[in-house]
Amino acid sequence: MDFEEVTPNVVATDEETERLRGRPRDPAIGDSALAAARELLAEVGWDKTTMVAISERAGVGKPALYRRWPSKTHLVFEAVFGWVDESPPLADATDPEEWVRASCNYALELFAKPEVKAALPGLLAAFVERGDLPSTLWSEFGGPGIAMLAQMLTRGGGPADAMRDAQATMLFIVGGTMVLRMLMPEDESASLVERMPGILLHGVTPQDPETV
Repeated sequence: MDFEEVTPNVVATDEETERLRGRPRDPAIGDSALAAARELLAEVGWDKTTMVAISERAGVGKPALYRRWPSKTHLVFEAVFGWVDESPPLADATDPEEWVRASCNYALELFAKPEVKAALPGLLAAFVERGDLPSTLWSEFGGPGIAMLAQMLTRGGGPADAMRDAQATMLFIVGGTMVLRMLMPEDESASLVERMPGILLHGVTPQDPETV
């Protein structure tokens, strides 16, 4: 068991006690911790990216980290998969096809990042050990994009279970691009991702040999 996965029993300082009584959290602390986690993952990998190391790199006390994230897994997941841009590519999509294409491109870039590649093995192992984590983290970070696509499908006269279609589409995109980045050279994966949106939206269709 990873002892850092358990919230430590710490004694709050006067400053921390005051915050707990109503002082709002400083967003800079969270931003520093997330940035530190990404840096450490790229530099030293999953195992050495501990809560202690993140705390030291960010200049933030461990109690402050654990107040925001119950475990290293939660912190790292947000660091590598949380929206870091004010306006993610999906936000500008106006129809399902544009959403799918933007999602494929975004996921392909995301899974190519060194910190994401370093985090994936540890996150997947943590998900196996803690069966409750995947659904919780997935709904928290994948929810906005899925809801956006579901709304488009409903508005366009889609099926009543538009939310399920949106969830399945997101799973295809995330799973497909992740496997591509993990198993295939970049020059091969990019050409395959170009085909993904059309297949997801319109299915596999026969090709005219003369035009291939």
